[in-house]
Amino acid sequence: MNTCLALLFAGLFLTACGNSSTPSNSGSNAAATPPAATNLNERAALDVIGKINEAQVTYFKLNRRFALTFEELIDAKLLAADPTATQSGYEFKLRPAADAQTYTLAVVPAVASTDARYFFTDQSGIIRAETGKDASADSPKA
Repeated sequence: MNTCLALLFAGLFLTACGNSSTPSNSGSNAAATPPAATNLNERAALDVIGKINEAQVTYFKLNRRFALTFEELIDAKLLAADPTATQSGYEFKLRPAADAQTYTLAVVPAVASTDARYFFTDQSGIIRAETGKDASADSPKA
């Protein structure tokens, strides 16, 4: 019985020690979080882009300018939540002009990829895409 207990405690100790080495690897835990982000979901990203464009149009009608941040769209109840990479595997970067009369939205994979699609849109509402590189206003329509 004592031998069984000793082996059990030794196993638990080794498991705990083995797990304690994992956090040293998790110093790059920000890089470890995007594995969920490596599962790119273009349909989800395109859906979010469409919702952001709609929210910006409505915001402009109400305020005579585009929102400067996602928080402004959320506060105005035009967007449900801040878009995150955990939802689609993409990062959403809103870039309004200084006068807030135009904006661009860059949508890039959370983990860079040469075979993933990158998206771009602006106040025109047209969504554009490139494979393996940043999309721009000159990119083909998605």
